[in-house]
Parts: sequence; C-alpha cells; structure tokens
Amino acid sequence: MNRTSLLAIVTLLSGCNSTYSVSDSELTAKSTVTLCHELAASTYEQYRIRAAALLVKRGATAEKCMRLVQADNAVATGIAVAAVGGAAVAVAANNGGGGYYAPRPVYGIAWDQFYGQGHNLIWRCRDRATGRFVDDYYCAGMPMIDTAWPGWSA
Repeated sequence: MNRTSLLAIVTLLSGCNSTYSVSDSELTAKSTVTLCHELAASTYEQYRIRAAALLVKRGATAEKCMRLVQADNAVATGIAVAAVGGAAVAVAANNGGGGYYAPRPVYGIAWDQFYGQGHNLIWRCRDRATGRFVDDYYCAGMPMIDTAWPGWSA
C-alpha cells in the first residue's frame, strides 16, 4: 500500500462532515504516533484528511501507522502490567513480603508438647481447628500447658 492510498482510504472511510478545527501549528506539533492514534479514532472527516496528508508528508504509510499504534499500545500495556506488578510487590512487602500470608487461626490455638528428634521435648503452637502447626508467636503470652492435644504432656 503506498502513501497516496492512505489518504484515499481515509477519504473513503470518513463519513462525518464537521466543523471541528485544529490549527496547522497544532497539527504539525503532534508526533507521528499521536497522529496515527487520532487518525484511527477520529470521526471528523476534515481532521482525518489533514492528519493523513501530514502523515504522508512525514513518510508514514498505513502499515507504518498500524505498527506504530500497535507498538505504542504494547508499551502502554507493559507499563500497566508493571504498575500492577509493582502494586502487588508493595502489598506483599506490607504483609511481611515474600508473597506468603499465613491467616490467623480462627477457631483457636494451643501449645502442644511432644518429642522431637533425639527425644528432645518440643513446644509448638497448633491451630485447634486443623491440628496444623502455626507460627509460635500466635501462642505467645499463653501459658505452656498441653491440655488440648492427646499424648505426652508435662
């Protein structure tokens, strides 16, 4: 597709006649990428014709405009993804980092005393609802009495 076909396509596809006006200096101050975006989005016939003529003077073809718009949209998408990723990192950092969040046990917690390797006595904090170990700080401040779990107790 050559440069004159870009102008012809714009002329054929534009359907609205309007009084929307932009000065020549405003139009020429816009970047080629901006003009390509506006050419694709505008419904004002005269503006589209003038923008297409300026793009042709700048050496932009329809294919080049499409590539520029696609590349610009990809950059914008990358920026948005980076912003969302940055927000996720910030949330993780505020929740202790590492992307790991251990929810507080709902039903309750209790100390459990048991034998570990080498027959050493170990105190660990457990979730009463699931029996799973939780971080010991959940049981901090509670007396180390093993009345909730069956087995050996002190």
